[in-house]
Amino acid sequence: MSFRLPNADGYIFDFNGTLYWDSKENREAWSAIFSMVRGSAITDEEFSLLNGRTDDETVLYLRPDDSFPEREKIAMDKERIYKELCLEHRLTLSPGSEELLQALKERNSRMAIASSAPKCNMDWYIPEYRLGRFFTLDTIIAGRTDIPSKPDPAIFTLAMRTIGTKPERTIIFEDSESGVKAALAAGAFLVVRIKDPGLESIRDERVIEIPSFSEISL
Repeated sequence: MSFRLPNADGYIFDFNGTLYWDSKENREAWSAIFSMVRGSAITDEEFSLLNGRTDDETVLYLRPDDSFPEREKIAMDKERIYKELCLEHRLTLSPGSEELLQALKERNSRMAIASSAPKCNMDWYIPEYRLGRFFTLDTIIAGRTDIPSKPDPAIFTLAMRTIGTKPERTIIFEDSESGVKAALAAGAFLVVRIKDPGLESIRDERVIEIPSFSEISL
């Protein structure tokens, strides 16, 4: 299977699960936290519901009566476990992603990252995976507590405004259902979903589902 990517003015990438395949590590870290806090691991239904949302929203679901400082401590414990797992498992950027990003860069394409990842994680990803090769700091949008989470389209609308593109000339790359819904709501003319085989497909004429960036040609 291969997909020829159409030309666009802007290309916006989700990070976790898209440019960086960390769903297993993310789930394992949340399961550890859920087990410690309530005595049972996160369920398939809960992970599907919460995937793509901010840490605070997930902890709020887990501990709705806790204060923000208490929730923040739980979130920081989760991210510590998560980073240890990423390093232990020697994660890299996802298959084919660096080649695509390099090809788009050589074309002087306008690109951005729009991620629900907390700022502490993105501050770690940037040097660890040398994201500065492809993105400037102002085009890496993450850890924003002043805008709602996906499936709200706000982060993609902000990303398009940041790189100066219109929705009808922008392609968005996503993986989660909430992320795809946000991209569609933002008006992107095409959403490329990096789809895990175990997930249900999203039926929409603007959504193309492929297994990895390795399937994309320009």
